[in-house]
Amino acid sequence: MSQTLPGTPCPLSQVCSAGKTQLSQMLSRREWVKCFALGFVTSSATRHTTLADISAAVNQANIISLKVADFPALQVNYGSVRLALLPGANVSTVDETHLIVTRGEGNVFFAVSARCTHERNLANPYDHFPGQRAIICEVHNSLFSIDGKIISPAQTDPPQRDLTSYNTSFAEGILRIEVPSMNFKLNTFAVQTPGDTTRLALNFQRRAGGRYRVLYTPNLSTSPMPVDFATSSTGPLNRGPSFSTPFFINNTSPVGQATAAQTLWVDSTAERGFYLVELVITQDAVSFPP
Repeated sequence: MSQTLPGTPCPLSQVCSAGKTQLSQMLSRREWVKCFALGFVTSSATRHTTLADISAAVNQANIISLKVADFPALQVNYGSVRLALLPGANVSTVDETHLIVTRGEGNVFFAVSARCTHERNLANPYDHFPGQRAIICEVHNSLFSIDGKIISPAQTDPPQRDLTSYNTSFAEGILRIEVPSMNFKLNTFAVQTPGDTTRLALNFQRRAGGRYRVLYTPNLSTSPMPVDFATSSTGPLNRGPSFSTPFFINNTSPVGQATAAQTLWVDSTAERGFYLVELVITQDAVSFPP
């Protein structure tokens, strides 16, 4: 049966293999993050900057990666989870606010939008119970198959469409889901120097309703740790782990736009290292087979 998860600490999974112990203390539910890195090295003459997306995948700008071992329901056939990607987005226009991810037979996985195509309510994860075996929107009893095809519509005029589906691939324990509109690239950067402090500007395309966080690591073999960041070039560093809201929460977007350029500033004191901008995603419902 589907169930909403309580707000208890759960293990953290993420693409960049950051330390689970340290990061899970920051979060109240099972969450995973998509990591981007802006790396830099300093010489006596000049600072050289490089950009890199840590995850290795085709079409990297649109790939969400999950470590299946950190999701018990996805380790068994017909287990299913619902993930909150953009919980603050406008549900009337955005399919990607929540995804339902289900394991079929063996290593076959399905990923579909959790937004019902009737009135945009959230559907539950896939239930594989005899006589049911469907993704169910309980508001008006729409039923969908494991791959999002409409089985029983809430209404037939106009015909109710299938759930939006997304391509998946699975290898070496990592499930990759291609969500074309997510635009994950960290694409520009700049160095700001207010007063005596050198600041690095991390620029990326944010999605309306997304939650973002910044980490730093001196190299890619060391677990990244959360750092304070500012939302302006001269503003205080007051949005990091020392404060009650460790996320930049984007609940607004320019009218008519799903994405918008966003810059977060960090104090750049180390000679070298990597800064990571994370999109934090929460598992908010789960279903196990009988």
